[in-house]
Amino acid sequence: MQLKAVIFDRDNTLLRLDRAHVAQFEQRVHAIAEQIPPGAAVQHWMNWDGGWPRTSADEDRFWQDFWSTLGNRHALTSAQIRQLQALGAFYHTVFAAYPDTIPCLTRLRNGDIRMAILTNFDLPSVDRTLQHVGIDPAWFDALCSSAELGVRKPAAAAYLAVLERLDLAPTECLFVDDLVENVLGAQQIGMRAILIDRQNRHLDYAGERLQNLDMLLM
Repeated sequence: MQLKAVIFDRDNTLLRLDRAHVAQFEQRVHAIAEQIPPGAAVQHWMNWDGGWPRTSADEDRFWQDFWSTLGNRHALTSAQIRQLQALGAFYHTVFAAYPDTIPCLTRLRNGDIRMAILTNFDLPSVDRTLQHVGIDPAWFDALCSSAELGVRKPAAAAYLAVLERLDLAPTECLFVDDLVENVLGAQQIGMRAILIDRQNRHLDYAGERLQNLDMLLM
């Protein structure tokens, strides 16, 4: 069956965490509250147990709670907490696109291949991260995060959800992810799936594997 769409993971597939951007953000936090040590905001994110928003409309309240919880943990003043809350969302600002990402996406668009994202992301606002790195979210027919779907890869329901939004069969789509278990999950529902292994960490993987996106569908 003819390939009609490519479904991408996001983090470590299309985008990477940019440590310079992380450091810049940490400096902004430290300028507001010297009591907060470097890395504390990111660690707070990693350990967050206050629940995640299911819709983009819920995210403003999430970030207000996120910063107030961090501020109270470090005994900040109300004024300092308000300044942190004014920072709002930060997660989308600490990423950068890999050099091969935009050329690959452009090539697929020019070839009339539809695109989607399926990410195990804890916020529904996948579009913000794309916009931050210079990728138009409108290039994609579906932007699906685990926060919004309520299910995570490699559960079959995650892949089926994005297929439903594309209105395509598994055999009409290609899936690309940096985690072996997610690639195998896509294969189990009948999709062709390719592992992108940018750091050559999975040399023992016997399936299709790419080191970068330059050769995808070439």
